[in-house]
Amino acid sequence: MSDSPSPDIKPDRKISKVWIIPILGLILGIWLVQQRIAEKGEMVYVTFENADGIEIDKTEVRCRSVKIGKVESVELSEDELSVIIGLRIKPAHMRLVRESAQFWVVRPRVSVGAISGLGTILSGSYIQLDPGPGGETQLTFVGKEQPPLTPGSVPGLRLDLDSTSPGSIDIGSGIYFMGNPVGRVESRVFDPIIRLTTFGIFIEEQYASLVNTETRFWRDNGIELEVGTQGFELELPTLNSLIAGRINFGTPEGIIEGEPLEVESASFPLFADLEEANSSAFESAADFILLLERSVRGLNPGAPVEFRGLKVGRVAEISYQLTEDTEASKTPVHIQLNEYLLKKHFPANFRDEGAAGLQTALDQGLRASIKSSNLLTGQMFVDLDYYPDLPGSKLALLGEYVILPTVETGFERLEDQVAALLDKLNQLEIETLVTKFGQTSDEATETLAQLRLMLIADDSVVGDARTTLQSITETAQAITKTSESLKAITDDEDAKALTADLRQTLAQLNTSLKPLSNDGEVYGDLRRTMDEIRSMVRSMERMTTEIADKPNSLLFGKDPNSRKIPRARRRR
Repeated sequence: MSDSPSPDIKPDRKISKVWIIPILGLILGIWLVQQRIAEKGEMVYVTFENADGIEIDKTEVRCRSVKIGKVESVELSEDELSVIIGLRIKPAHMRLVRESAQFWVVRPRVSVGAISGLGTILSGSYIQLDPGPGGETQLTFVGKEQPPLTPGSVPGLRLDLDSTSPGSIDIGSGIYFMGNPVGRVESRVFDPIIRLTTFGIFIEEQYASLVNTETRFWRDNGIELEVGTQGFELELPTLNSLIAGRINFGTPEGIIEGEPLEVESASFPLFADLEEANSSAFESAADFILLLERSVRGLNPGAPVEFRGLKVGRVAEISYQLTEDTEASKTPVHIQLNEYLLKKHFPANFRDEGAAGLQTALDQGLRASIKSSNLLTGQMFVDLDYYPDLPGSKLALLGEYVILPTVETGFERLEDQVAALLDKLNQLEIETLVTKFGQTSDEATETLAQLRLMLIADDSVVGDARTTLQSITETAQAITKTSESLKAITDDEDAKALTADLRQTLAQLNTSLKPLSNDGEVYGDLRRTMDEIRSMVRSMERMTTEIADKPNSLLFGKDPNSRKIPRARRRR
């Protein structure tokens, strides 16, 4: 059998074109899966107290009103006391989910200080993300139940204010500088252990430079009726301040602006009012002790010290603890002169005279007196003035303080003059003189009656006329002596001085009571104050009536087309 030729078979190394389509389909599928996964983003879990208004696959996650994700899951926590919201965040925005980020639910909220989230009434609630200043990526968070008034990423100055009497200040209260709103209160925390309330406040970046190391913060107390040395002072705030409260700040008058503020140590006390804030910056230039031999009722710590009408200091303390050497009959009063006020009112050569200058002032009659600043309230103040008629006084010390001599003036001096007048009147024996004069008159009347009888009587009784005439002569002499005694009393210098003192006393009393007359300043101020109070009460009645009739008038205002229907007064 002959060998027949056989084919030389070799395998084909080329891939069949049939496999091209499946391979391309696989590659495309893998790419689509990756794209899907990339577009879906990562899961971020946020814990809230409840899921009110949250819906799966419907509630959005926004940052600066831009959608960056949505809610994908809502589950109860293991202890079932909270809910865990699963958020699917787009990969392009995962850089915003970092340690300083904050999450909260935006929904309609109405509080005393503000109204927010009204836009969600139609669109529904959504979760807001504030990325904060920075930090590493984080996937689990605890959401805020109340939205921050100012997001943490907004630049500005954040401070803490500590107060033992917070008053009506709360979250949302405004921060004001010279009557201009510059920030707001963002948080309020009370520590029951140290009994201190701490407010977290935010001041906008453009106003941050107004705060320095010498800045003082104080409360605006709303409607405030103050009874002080200047009389009645009624302050009526704006409606916003009345409802939400407000905090003012500034640098006290006379204090040099401090250094720029270091945020690391940004904590300030919150004072109750402007007067307390200014008092905290008080710098004493001189301290004196007054030893008063009278009641100090109406003279309180903080009362002004004036020199001829110019305020130069304050009363620091009234206490027998000031010095151990004080007699029980004398009440020690510690007064301080303000360094700034002295610089403001007096040139340098008046302030820098030292002990010699003070001794010269005492020799010239420098004295302190307690005077009434308001007759209605009984408030007193310390007045410094020169009394040249008084003898000089030597410089003396009581403990560590210089004794400033005092003098009685005003109503106290008026009372002393009236008392002296009454003493002089009591010393005069007026009753004895009147009694003697009356007895003499009775004797003269009796004598004249006897003489008349003698003239019409018989001649036998004429012999007794001489005796009767002698009695008349003695009576006339007694009347003459009585008249001379009365003339001596009227010509006496003490009696004349008594009349002058009485006239001066009545004139001072008339001057002191003049402000209380119908045309006086005190009466006019009191009438204006009462008119303002009545006007305020009527305004508040109208406001409460309007709110009762239409509660949403606080949001939308009063309808200008509506006509008010008269109503009968409610019976109480």
